[in-house]
Amino acid sequence: MEAWHLWLLASLFLMIIELLGTGFVAFALGLAALAGMTAAILHLPLAAQWITFAIAAALLAPWLRKKFRHWAPSRRRSSLAGENRALAGELVLDNNGQLKVKIESDLYFVRSRSEQPLSPGTQVKVIEFDGITAIID
Repeated sequence: MEAWHLWLLASLFLMIIELLGTGFVAFALGLAALAGMTAAILHLPLAAQWITFAIAAALLAPWLRKKFRHWAPSRRRSSLAGENRALAGELVLDNNGQLKVKIESDLYFVRSRSEQPLSPGTQVKVIEFDGITAIID
C-alpha cells in the first residue's frame, strides 16, 4: 500500500466522522488529508506530506467554520423541543416563494390550525410544532 492510499483512507475516515457533528473540524482535516495525499502522489518526502497536511489543516479549519457559520447561521437563544410557552414569529416568504414563520432568525414551515388565509408580514404565535412545521393559532 502506497502512502497516498493511507492519506485517502484517513480523509474518508475523517469525513465520515464529520457526520457525527464535529463542527466542520473533521471535514477540514479530511480535506487537509487530501492535500497530504496530493503531496504523496507528487512523491514528496513523508515530512513534506505532514507539513502540507498541517498547513492545509491550519488554513482550512478556521476558514470552513467561518464559511459554514455564515451560510447557515442560527441565532437561537432558546430550544424548541418541549417548550411549553408560545413563541412569537413573523410570516415571511422564503427564496422559493413559500410562506414560512421566522422565529429568532430561523425559518420554519407553517400551518394554521384555524385554516384562515395567511399573508407575509403578519405577527403570529406558534403554539406547537409538528415535526419541523410550526402550528399557529
